[in-house]
Amino acid sequence: MKKIFYGLLPACLLVLSMTGCDDNETIISIGETRNLIAEISTQSAAIGDKITYSVKIDQQDNRLSLEEDIDVALTFAGKDKNQKDVSAADVFKDFGGHIALKKGEKQGFAEFTVKEDLRNYPVSGTITAYVRGYKVNAAERPIVVSDKHYTIMSLKNNSDNTVKEYGSFILVATVGAPAKEDVSVRIDAGEDAGKFENLPAELVVRAGYKTAESALVRVKGQTGPNDFTSVSMSFSTGSEEHPVYGDKMEIKVTDIDAGLVPGTELTNEQWVYTDPDQIFVSAANKKAVEKWDEVRVASALEIKEGDPHPNESLAAQGWTFLNSFEFHPIDALTEKGAGVNVYGNRPPRYMAAQNVANTQKVQAVVNEKYSTMTQDGYLRMWCAYDPGLDCTGGVTGKKDYGVSAIYASKFDGNPSGADGWEANNVRILPGTRVEVRIRVRGKKHSFNSAVWFQGNIRGVQWSTYGEVDLLENPSNKNGVMNGAWQTFHWNDKSTTSGDKYKPTSGQMVINDMDVFDIYWMEWRDNGEIALGVNGKENVRVKTDGTYTGSLNGGDTWNSSTHWPFTDQYNPEGLHLLLTFAGCNEWSLGQSVAEQAAKDGSWANDFKHISYQESKTSEDTPRMEIDWIRFYKKPNYSYYGNGTPSRNKPMY
Repeated sequence: MKKIFYGLLPACLLVLSMTGCDDNETIISIGETRNLIAEISTQSAAIGDKITYSVKIDQQDNRLSLEEDIDVALTFAGKDKNQKDVSAADVFKDFGGHIALKKGEKQGFAEFTVKEDLRNYPVSGTITAYVRGYKVNAAERPIVVSDKHYTIMSLKNNSDNTVKEYGSFILVATVGAPAKEDVSVRIDAGEDAGKFENLPAELVVRAGYKTAESALVRVKGQTGPNDFTSVSMSFSTGSEEHPVYGDKMEIKVTDIDAGLVPGTELTNEQWVYTDPDQIFVSAANKKAVEKWDEVRVASALEIKEGDPHPNESLAAQGWTFLNSFEFHPIDALTEKGAGVNVYGNRPPRYMAAQNVANTQKVQAVVNEKYSTMTQDGYLRMWCAYDPGLDCTGGVTGKKDYGVSAIYASKFDGNPSGADGWEANNVRILPGTRVEVRIRVRGKKHSFNSAVWFQGNIRGVQWSTYGEVDLLENPSNKNGVMNGAWQTFHWNDKSTTSGDKYKPTSGQMVINDMDVFDIYWMEWRDNGEIALGVNGKENVRVKTDGTYTGSLNGGDTWNSSTHWPFTDQYNPEGLHLLLTFAGCNEWSLGQSVAEQAAKDGSWANDFKHISYQESKTSEDTPRMEIDWIRFYKKPNYSYYGNGTPSRNKPMY
């Protein structure tokens, strides 16, 4: 859902030179979504021009280099002015079709020249890069070849030419070589002029320069379904040296509020947010987030504690903002504030490893290696084959698979000083609403993907302290891959076994867990707690013995029985957990899981995927969390111990 599109970069960003590794570099495997990136030295080349096409590791800093030799294949497809297909040999000299990058290098390039005897110009084409086992961002780089350097119009970092209603873009004019004269490009939106805000009447590329950019331009929207799906503009210039190539641009517009109809409460995120993709930013981190994605920040919501919920209905109920994990890939939100680590990952700050024995039955929990905030702006947690990996957190032994598991907000004073850890930040108390936007992907049939909460009480029988399962997806349980469970567990104080009371929504079948949905919990007060998905409440339990949903596994709930969901019994509230348990007994069944753990068959679908490949393979079992947002009501009473991490902005 969150995608960063790399557009046609101006020539001033290049040319790049080959770089080897030095003693201070970290040579690692790379494989995050932003894996490699292609760049071209010009979008508009003239007869005799030399063109440089580069491929490099796509990163915000310069710490990573290749751990293996790779061969990048280059292809060209184009058409001349008569719309006849032309090949690379028709257009260029010395087009070798390959870029060889060696282990330890960060980037490589190929150079080729436009032929002097070019015929039937202009030629419009695309140079594409491909390398097996890697994803190349902006792999397709358009180019126009002619007898002169044309002026090319494009959207900055948006080669898809798609903008959401109420969203923004930056218009760029690019000349293939330093302009010989001022190039004034007139912009005419015609009948669509009223659908833009801040669209300039012209862009001027000054003599000696190659590019000119507009300020942020906003696409207007309409309440409810739009009566338009795109907007367009045309371009013209009086420059004979640098005429405009392609005198019209169409921008696809995504309708973000097409309307909510009864029956879509469970399936449509817009019952919670008109634009679930809209990011939140804090005043403290806004500048850093802007460096990551200035266009996204232009439509971001700058929000602070106490602001009303963006949803009018929820705001009317009294919900105001408390804090949020937005997972912006910036240093301030990365573990230890240290940026990309030695594995090429950005583990999230303000979270800690849930590396107890139960999470390491068949997988070793190594968050630094198996969790990252992606350049698309979400948290990815995944599992992959990693033989001989050491368990962590005081658990001994080695496992053949690695995974991540996370907790936050675990205020319980144990061990001494733990309340001051950064992972213990937002207190989840009566009067709290927690929203988690999540999708579950890959070969996950043996996994239980879980977002859950537990009471911060130690030394009592599970689940006397109270457990809230916001989402459990025991994949392939009863043959259902998209089953979502929402459940409360608690236990009477007098019992010796857990799970006496289990009010649950039962298994809901989500249309497609490959796409994001919003799961939420409302701990409304000391007497009521509820769970839902998107706009639908699925299960609610009250201390007076009433509930909605179903009651499974235990005695009928009544008001005389122990009730853990109060700030008297749980004065430190609940803590949040994100776990991804493979070879799960609930998913597979106990006997099958026990045998699968011995023979490794639980991982047959993905055990062939290496760690490096696991970062990009669509088969990799993984959870992806876009954001986790906390809201409060007037009855919420935040208190803390004065540590620096107390409700510090995590967005």
